[in-house]
Amino acid sequence: MLGILQADAESKEAEQAKKKLSKTDESCSLSALILHNQQSRGRQMDAFFDNLATKYGGHSNASGKKQTATKSAKKTASKSSAKSKAKK
Repeated sequence: MLGILQADAESKEAEQAKKKLSKTDESCSLSALILHNQQSRGRQMDAFFDNLATKYGGHSNASGKKQTATKSAKKTASKSSAKSKAKK
């Protein structure tokens, strides 16, 4: 009889351990799912902002001011050459 009682106690203990493991597996899979969704949203946001930057020219670099100055200088030079041609 002592063996049967011991076997019953061990089976109950095994069931309890199984329940604990299944709970932790669910929470781990839930946390993994949440983490995966967060990473996915992060990649989507990055792609969205990259597309906006491409569409609206969001590239900014240190030489950007120099380029604008050069463009305005070219415009003034072309205007002055057009005026000199018109005077002739």
